[in-house]
Amino acid sequence: MGKMGKNGRFDVQIVSALRPSAETSDERLFCPAFGGHPVDRAEYLALLPVQDSNGRLLAALAELPDGAPEGVCVGVLAVDPFRPVGPFLKTLHRFGVRAVANFPTTALFDGETGETLRGVGLGAEREVSFLEQAARAGFAVTGFAADADIGHRLRAVGAGRLVVHPGAATGDPSRDAEAVANAAAVAADLRGEGGGPVLLYRAAGFEDHHDVMRRAADGLVLPPGAGHSNRP
Repeated sequence: MGKMGKNGRFDVQIVSALRPSAETSDERLFCPAFGGHPVDRAEYLALLPVQDSNGRLLAALAELPDGAPEGVCVGVLAVDPFRPVGPFLKTLHRFGVRAVANFPTTALFDGETGETLRGVGLGAEREVSFLEQAARAGFAVTGFAADADIGHRLRAVGAGRLVVHPGAATGDPSRDAEAVANAAAVAADLRGEGGGPVLLYRAAGFEDHHDVMRRAADGLVLPPGAGHSNRP
């Protein structure tokens, strides 16, 4: 998995609605739960139970007459406690989905919130388990991770492409630069392992760090509205 774009990079564009692929030369990560929200809050809001991100995904897929098109990876909430994994994957398969990613992802959260989620079984461990089952079911898997340990584990369970998540932007230039540096170090570790492309998620709020992130990875995952970039 991972189609090289015209700029020689494996860029992926997050979209909340599917339009003709001619509008972008990048692969697309389909995440309907991002729709209707400000781009700087969309990922956080998509993780809230009230959003029912996977319910919105299934409703959007049901409206596609020919199913999920080629070149589209579907973002799923891999820690959804209300949908058993097996039946959910079968439903995605019926809708023509060929590729999945754990997105939105709890990698957004660190500190106390992240610890709380892990403590109740709704953190990275559960996301790894979901993607392992997806890979076994024949889906191409993209794995989002905030650290090298989870990245290595995702690769081991079948993730053909990895995306390093820098966490949420804080608006503090020093803290955000540190987050980017940490993410770049994780990407370097994972790229050294081989096995497939390693991308960085250039989340909203990290626009000023675009060039650093570009140099540190095989490509970028871009939030809705960021558009395709030909910057080297």
